[in-house]
Amino acid sequence: METLQNKRDPKLFQEIPDRTHLHDAAFETKPVSFLEDSFKRFAKNKASIVAAIIILLIALFAIIVPFASPKSYVNTTKYPNGFRDDKFAYALPYNPLFKGTGFWDGTKVMAYNENSYKALQCNDSNHERFVELDHVSETKVASKINKQYYVRIDTYAVGNFTVTLSQSEYAKLVEHDEKSLAANKDYKTIIKPMVDVASYLEEYRATMQADGENESTILDVLDKMKTHYNQNQDVYYKLSAKQSDGKYNSNSFTAVFDANGKVIPIYAKDANGDYVYVEEHAGAYTVRVDYYDYLTYTLGFEPRYFFGANDSGQDIFLRLAEGARFSLILGVCISAINFVIGLVWGAISGYYGGRVDMIMERVTDIIANIPSIIVLTICSIQFTNNLALKSSIGDAGVIILGFLVAFVYSGWVGVAGTTRMQFYRFKGQEYVLASRTLGAKDSRLIFKHILPNAIGTLVTSSVLMIPGVIFSESSLSYLGIIDFSSSGINSIGVLLNEGQHAGLQNNPHVLLFPCLIISLLMISFNLFGNGLRDAFNTSLKGSED
Repeated sequence: METLQNKRDPKLFQEIPDRTHLHDAAFETKPVSFLEDSFKRFAKNKASIVAAIIILLIALFAIIVPFASPKSYVNTTKYPNGFRDDKFAYALPYNPLFKGTGFWDGTKVMAYNENSYKALQCNDSNHERFVELDHVSETKVASKINKQYYVRIDTYAVGNFTVTLSQSEYAKLVEHDEKSLAANKDYKTIIKPMVDVASYLEEYRATMQADGENESTILDVLDKMKTHYNQNQDVYYKLSAKQSDGKYNSNSFTAVFDANGKVIPIYAKDANGDYVYVEEHAGAYTVRVDYYDYLTYTLGFEPRYFFGANDSGQDIFLRLAEGARFSLILGVCISAINFVIGLVWGAISGYYGGRVDMIMERVTDIIANIPSIIVLTICSIQFTNNLALKSSIGDAGVIILGFLVAFVYSGWVGVAGTTRMQFYRFKGQEYVLASRTLGAKDSRLIFKHILPNAIGTLVTSSVLMIPGVIFSESSLSYLGIIDFSSSGINSIGVLLNEGQHAGLQNNPHVLLFPCLIISLLMISFNLFGNGLRDAFNTSLKGSED
C-alpha cells in the first residue's frame, strides 16, 4: 500500500526548508478609534451638519464684522459707544444689489397731506427724499375732498443741517468742495447757501401789519415760524401762515410759490449780491451742509446700514455681530464652567455612592431650589455697591460678573445629575467589575471605563446648555431685569428690547434680525447637540446607520 507521502501532489504542497519564519500574516487594516468612529456617525447626520455650518457662520459673522466694519473705527471722542447719529434714526435696511426695487433699498411708503406733499418736493439738498408717488387716496368730509398722498421716500436723504466748524476744518471742507468741483462739473457741493430767516421774518411782519393783524397775533406767528425754520433747516424758501379764509394760523405754514409754481428762496446775500455760505463768530464757523455727504466726507464711508438703524441711528448689522459675539462667548464660558463642576461633582457622587452620595445630593437639592433670579439680584446689588470692584473692572465687568456668578451658582446641577445617573448605570457593568478585580484604580475606572460610555449624554447636555444660557440672557435683557445697554454692552437681548420699543408695524427690521439670529442659534444648537449625542453613543460603535 502506498503511503500518503507518496500520493501527495507536488503542485499543491511544497516543503519549507526553514520553519522559523512561519507565522500568520499581519492584518492590513487597523482598528478604528472611538473619535474616528464618532465622526463618521456624526457626518451621516445631515441635519446636524447643516446646524454646525449655521453655528459656524454665525460665529464667523460675530468675529469678522466688528473688525471689518468701518463704523468700528470712528472717532471715539465724538462717538464713545460706536458710530451713531439720530438723524438716521430707524433708517431702513439698505442693500446696493436691490437699489431702486423698493425692497431692501432704504425706502418706504409714507402718507402725506397735500401741503406736506408739496413741501416734500421742495429740496435743495444733494439727495432727494421724494422717490416716487405710490398712490393717492381721496376721502370726502362734508363737502370737502381730502387727498392723502402715499409717497415712497428715501430714509437716508436726511437733508441739510448747520454744523459748527473750526477755521481749519472749514478750510479743508472748502478745499474738498473746490477740488471735487474742478474734477467733476456735475459735482454737488457739500456746503449750501445760508438761509436768511431774520430778514424774511421782518418782511413777513410788514405783510401782516399791512393786513391789519394785531401785535399779539403777529408775535405768535413770527415766533412759531422762527421755530419752524430752526427745526427744519431744509426749508430754504418763504413760508406763509395765511389760510384760505384770509386768517393767520400760527400752527400751519405753507410754501409761497412764484408765478412759475416754484418756491421763492430766501438765501442770505452779501453786499455784492453773492450768496453767503458761512457765518463766523468768535473763531467758530457755522456752515449749512448736505448732511449725508458731509458725514461721508468726515467719516470716510457712506452712512448706510445693511440691517437698518435703531432709534439712535446705530448700525443694527454691527451691533448684532457684537451682540452675537458677546452672547456666544458668555454662553460657552458659563457652559464650560458648569460642565467641569458638574462632571466632577456628579462623578464623585455617582461613583462612590452611599453616604457620600446622600450628603452631596442634599447639598445639590439646597442649591437647586434657590431661584437663580434671586441669586442674580443679590449678586448685582452686591457687586454694584462694591466701589473697589467697580473701579477695577468697570460697570460692564460688574454686570457680567454678577450674571456669571448667578448662572454658575446652580447651572452645574443639571450636569451633575446627568453624570451621577450615568455613573450609577455603568459602574456595575461586568467590564468595570472585571477591571476592579484586576486591580484597576478608581481614576482608571472613572476615566477609562465609565466616563467614555457616558460622554455622549454629557456632551449633549453641555452643548444644549449654551443656547439655554443665551436664551436666559436674552430673556433677562429683553425684560429689563439685566441692563447691559447702560454699560455699553451689546447683546441679542438688548437688541430684542430695542425692537420691542421700536414697534413691529412701523420698524419691523429692528426686531426681525435679532429674532432671526436667536432662532437660528436655538434650533441649530439643539440639532447639533442631538447629532453629538448619537455620535458619541458607544452602543452604536461600528454601526453603519
